[in-house]
Amino acid sequence: MRRLPWSLSLSLLCLACAPTQRQTPDAGAPEATPQRLTVNVVHTYPHDPTAFTQGLQFHQGQLYESTGEKGDLRRISLEQAAPLWKESLPDVFPEGLASDGERLYQLTWQDETLYVWNGTPPAREKQVAYAGEGWGLCYWRGQLVRSDGTSTLRFHDPKDFHVKSQVQVTLQGVPQEMLNELECAEDGVYANVWHSNTILKIDYATGRVLAVIDASALAQAVRGRVHSYEAVLNGIALEPGTGRLFLTGKLWPDLFEVTLVGPAATP
Repeated sequence: MRRLPWSLSLSLLCLACAPTQRQTPDAGAPEATPQRLTVNVVHTYPHDPTAFTQGLQFHQGQLYESTGEKGDLRRISLEQAAPLWKESLPDVFPEGLASDGERLYQLTWQDETLYVWNGTPPAREKQVAYAGEGWGLCYWRGQLVRSDGTSTLRFHDPKDFHVKSQVQVTLQGVPQEMLNELECAEDGVYANVWHSNTILKIDYATGRVLAVIDASALAQAVRGRVHSYEAVLNGIALEPGTGRLFLTGKLWPDLFEVTLVGPAATP
């Protein structure tokens, strides 16, 4: 029987003894491809075409809206465009709106002030200072989730609004900026992308985009009845108990009840 040269035998022995190569600990699995969904209109309701919608929120069985520019907090209904109640906030630019079931929390854009509302009708209970801009806000499992136009979502303690944690939102590894109005659901946080017809569904823990929702059908439905560059999709509200989903836009004459369907057709 032929024998291998001594040097080759030693090389093979060393290979057999070498430790198995491992992936680096931080080389996580690639992000899964997000769902592609579209909106299907179930019903169309009247909406105040002068409302610069920044936040849409169900609270204690009623629907509330935060409006910007010469803004306010208002209670609205599905039956009429005019608000049922409102309190003006002329000295600030109101933004996102959230409810913990007992209180309403309302952001301001660049005034670095959070308004906390309580009671029926809501009265301002207190104001809390924070650093940075306020765009969207929603409530999830004891925390307030804030967007500020960047790709970062910040998680705040409702008691004093200090930041407890934060996460960067990515779509298959690419940071997603211009996150605006938010709505917290059990399966993820929904975010309008400013000046687009896109809504992202985002995983709370990782920031990964789970679904990309095409809502361009709604912009098409109001086309010709809006006349401002800022009249864009903004406003997401899930009705507790029923799961009904409502969407609208800034200065839009309609508020839509929708369902999500998919996958979206590829052009």
